[in-house]
Amino acid sequence: MRTLPEVAPGAAAADTITPTVGGDAIALTATPALPALLYQEDVLDGVRRLADGSIDLVVADPPYGLGKDYGNDSDRLSGQAYLEWSERWIDAVVPKLSPRGSLYLFCTWQYSPELFVMLKRRLTMVNEIIWDRRVPSMGGTTRKYSSVHDNIGFFAKARDYYFDLDSVRVPYDAETKKARSRPRFEGKKWLEVGYNPKDLWSVPRIHRQDPERADHPTQKPLQIVERMVLSSCPPGGLVLDPFTGSGTTAVACARHGRRFVGFEINPA
Repeated sequence: MRTLPEVAPGAAAADTITPTVGGDAIALTATPALPALLYQEDVLDGVRRLADGSIDLVVADPPYGLGKDYGNDSDRLSGQAYLEWSERWIDAVVPKLSPRGSLYLFCTWQYSPELFVMLKRRLTMVNEIIWDRRVPSMGGTTRKYSSVHDNIGFFAKARDYYFDLDSVRVPYDAETKKARSRPRFEGKKWLEVGYNPKDLWSVPRIHRQDPERADHPTQKPLQIVERMVLSSCPPGGLVLDPFTGSGTTAVACARHGRRFVGFEINPA
């Protein structure tokens, strides 16, 4: 677990949030109005203490069932055992969502069909998002195409789920702005704040030399998690990360004025 970095200028949290031990939790002290708590325990044990309907957003990046080394056996399950474990944590977490709450799930293509079906039985599926990790082609397998993406499922508790599109609009590039002056676009209305992000997110993975890098084998880019937090959790709302890992979700919450609670089974 990393010591969380400085918060972006103007954010509602304090300048830094430094882990301090507080009972069973590591209190990632932000401000009294925006608490951040991390519990070093299995989410299946800890999530029972959270009130049903109390969570505005879940950002879940569980082990993928591919045998990654997290320092224990947490990613050694495979096949049916992995799916059964996944259903247990899903059943534990979903009731915690607020009436307008949402859930994002990172997963791999090997298990995304089964996991998405599980979640569709409990929630409304909004999008399947493809994270293009921007991995260069370096050979490798000769019996199939190279895998260079992760799957992300976006699910909501109800049809009127919270979603702030304007907070994550993508600014127009120079070529698009130039096109606006063409005669065929004369009189057309343009949204000055930018366009709706597509469901293909092309964001480079975190490399070893990246200043954002923490000591975690499957760290997700802050840029991706920030988009989830900004669009799917209201300011001051509560975000749950059931598999906190390197703490990226906590950083995103601190930067953008959201409360955070997380669980991580591995020691810091």
